[in-house]
Amino acid sequence: MTIQRKGVFSVPVQMIAGLVLGALFGILAPGFATKLSFLSAIFAHAIKMVVMPLILLSVTVGVFRAGIQRGHLGRTAMLSIAFFIAATFIAASLGLGLNYLFHPGVGASMTETASMPKNLAGGVDWMQFVVDLVPANIVSALASGNSVPVLVFGVLLGSALAAVQDKAGPLVAVLDSMLAALFKLTEWVVAFSPVAIFATLAGLLASKGVSALMPLLKLLGVAYLGMAILAILLTLVVKASGLSARAVFKHVSEPLILAFTTRSSEITFPLHLKKLTEMGVPQSVASTILPLSYIFNRDGAVLYTALAVGYLADVYHLTWSWPLVFTIIVLTTIMIDGAANVPSGAVVAITVILAAIGLPAEAVLLILGIDAFFDMGRTALNVYASTVATAFALRVSGQPLQPALGERSDRARGLASLRGNA
Repeated sequence: MTIQRKGVFSVPVQMIAGLVLGALFGILAPGFATKLSFLSAIFAHAIKMVVMPLILLSVTVGVFRAGIQRGHLGRTAMLSIAFFIAATFIAASLGLGLNYLFHPGVGASMTETASMPKNLAGGVDWMQFVVDLVPANIVSALASGNSVPVLVFGVLLGSALAAVQDKAGPLVAVLDSMLAALFKLTEWVVAFSPVAIFATLAGLLASKGVSALMPLLKLLGVAYLGMAILAILLTLVVKASGLSARAVFKHVSEPLILAFTTRSSEITFPLHLKKLTEMGVPQSVASTILPLSYIFNRDGAVLYTALAVGYLADVYHLTWSWPLVFTIIVLTTIMIDGAANVPSGAVVAITVILAAIGLPAEAVLLILGIDAFFDMGRTALNVYASTVATAFALRVSGQPLQPALGERSDRARGLASLRGNA
């Protein structure tokens, strides 16, 4: 069932209208557009109010249901992680490959476009990353919006409930009720999304301006070409999973538009999870694989990072060699995952890789000024990659598509279309 506001137009159409109008206002009336930031801030707060409790409850219930099926969760999770690694490696290789074909950095300007973010981390503390996987205080992790320890706690709690299945029924019923209520709350918040999209894009174009794109237009074009190619490859995975690519794309169009405009995967998560369960993905699969994919399967960010590093290597006339290519691909694959919960994680990843190949970390300032325009595409691609990862997990789990949340009659035709041809 598609979430709709009462009226003639569906929410995806309203989102696209908000996107177009926001772009026009940002370009033609920048003074007015800059005053609309409070609308997007309200929307972001509303989503953040939902997202952490939703991750905790959905993972807990999903792992519980998978746990009582004995063995499905472990096998599906391990194969999904293998898929994450393969997709990440392909994305990094594609980014460098496109840089080799087009060389957008050859002859590019050495003018800085922005300043470094304040308190930028110098790298990823891997020992601390491992320690932080286990939350010392789950309430503190929820309050700070740290999704990784919340995910770990949810997995452990769900596994523990599955181990005491006979006594877990009352609590699981309560968690199920709370989850249904959070989905309904998400529906109410998403009804406001066209207005938030309008305000967000208007403010972005008002602050950056189209003229800022011109010096880096070639790099921007190559980046979006790479994203399009990777999206096609991911679509082939959907088809190989036995689902209709067209129907899947239609079901997740709202979180994709939201991701493109807001440039935040976190904001899309509640809506994305709701859409997947409505699509018929079993909650045990969607609730465990989707959060993992949001953290460890950011294909758009990986592709962009590899391309950006290649671009800057050409700007500084670095001599290419196979060891250099291998170093960039491996570091990109590792760093994007490690920087998942680091502030300005993509910038940190790029600066660490630049330092590893002998370039100054400040080189990132050449492209940082228009990073928002790259971020729109790579965030949407990250969300689509998570959809594909869930489709892959559904395939390897052996579970069929099934109606969820009691909406069987509303979804009968939708499930049939998902199994059909694209």
